Amino acid sequence: MALIGYAIFSLTFDTKHWRDYFAERLKEVILEQDYIETLDYESLKDLQTRTLKAQFRNQAIDKEGSFLKYFESNLHRFISEPFREDVSAEVLMKPCDDGTKLEVLDRVRYVCRSSGGRLQEKVVWRPDDGEFEDVKSLSILIQFPPGHQFAGEKRELFKEDGDKLKSCLDKGIEVSLAEYKEVDLLVVFTEAEYIVKLGKLQYWTMAHPTKNFDITITYPVACEIQFKTLVLEDVLSQVSEIPGYLKFGYGVWALPASGIAWVVSPCLKKPGEAQPSFAGEN
Repeated sequence: MALIGYAIFSLTFDTKHWRDYFAERLKEVILEQDYIETLDYESLKDLQTRTLKAQFRNQAIDKEGSFLKYFESNLHRFISEPFREDVSAEVLMKPCDDGTKLEVLDRVRYVCRSSGGRLQEKVVWRPDDGEFEDVKSLSILIQFPPGHQFAGEKRELFKEDGDKLKSCLDKGIEVSLAEYKEVDLLVVFTEAEYIVKLGKLQYWTMAHPTKNFDITITYPVACEIQFKTLVLEDVLSQVSEIPGYLKFGYGVWALPASGIAWVVSPCLKKPGEAQPSFAGEN
């Protein structure tokens, strides 16, 4: 009888011991990267959802119409997409002779960053219908980053002007970067000259997830500018403004469509004052 009792005790003890052991091992295995990488997309998505439910103590976090559903459909992909950083733009305006339009020199520079071994596939330059009165020239260049065998070297990928450029703009300009897909930190430059109508709404927004951007706008001092920043955390915006000059910087992450919109128009005259003239101003 004592032997039977000892056997039962040993079995109970060993069972608990092995149960605890396997529970700990299972926990370790689940947390191991090797296990995570064996899961398919749907299993990973389910694991992520269950983790969020536990983290926020909210079992309805994934209900239909929830922000999580919106995030999964519209924002989740940006986590692993190629991105840009240190985007810098100059929009330099001067008046045309007739005083109703502005001639613009538009320069943009940015650094392409890879994610998952991928770089952005192409450079796209496509104005909206009616955005510009005329496009005079466009050039697109790349520069190899430090550490590359061609470090500092620039290559022209596109350059057109006049009627030939206008015929290309109907479909927009697209320049492939496939040849440079493994060049992390590749620098892209675009430079365009175009004409805009005075008082025309203009905007500059990010096409990719972007880390740090700034834009400098100069315009005739006889004009005024109205602008609206298009960012999630406007408190982090840095704005410097004096007559004829505006600089806007955003030193954190920005989603696509973040940026700034503005209108340059003649200054409204005050009672008893003549309307300022800027035709021919340099």
